[in-house]
Amino acid sequence: MNPKIWHNLWLVLAALALVLGLGAALAWPAEPPALRVTLQPPVGPLKMGDTPNFLGAVTNLSPQPAQGLVVYLSLVSLAPGHEHPVDLEDWSAQKAVRLDRLNPGATDFRNWGMRLIQAGKYGVALTVVDPRENRPIVSDLVPFEVQSKVTLLSSRVLPVALGEPLLILIFFAGLRFFYAGRKCRPNHNDERLDSNGGHI
Repeated sequence: MNPKIWHNLWLVLAALALVLGLGAALAWPAEPPALRVTLQPPVGPLKMGDTPNFLGAVTNLSPQPAQGLVVYLSLVSLAPGHEHPVDLEDWSAQKAVRLDRLNPGATDFRNWGMRLIQAGKYGVALTVVDPRENRPIVSDLVPFEVQSKVTLLSSRVLPVALGEPLLILIFFAGLRFFYAGRKCRPNHNDERLDSNGGHI
């Protein structure tokens, strides 16, 4: 057979194999994840000094028990132009936990608390390391904002700072005036003597 014909036949077979391989890959369903990881933020506004809880949930979707799962939080700053990971040691956040066993269909619910020490925009995610998987499983990023503490206005602090000592001085001055006035009054209970020197 003509070598050119063999060459063309080889190209056709290679192209057919490529098409069949892509079709099989597309038709074959992707393997479902073994775990589902979610994280819910607390309700209401957050401010510095608060200690909110983020509710995490890890669900075993596989028919086999999951063992030796390592679960931990990740925190990042989302300040525009200053995005960076945040050390959870400074936020007194809960440490990573190990789930010895999670049965098929079971869900582990856990509150993850942290102390908000700085105002700004942040994002937090829950990560699970499964020994059966070659990559960690991460929840959706939960954005939240920490407001600054409300401070008293200086225009209000000054009158209060001056008013309290003034009220105390007025109080003690009033007490002194009251007792001084009592000492100056005649004592109507003093015994009176008659002309003979006797008591009336």
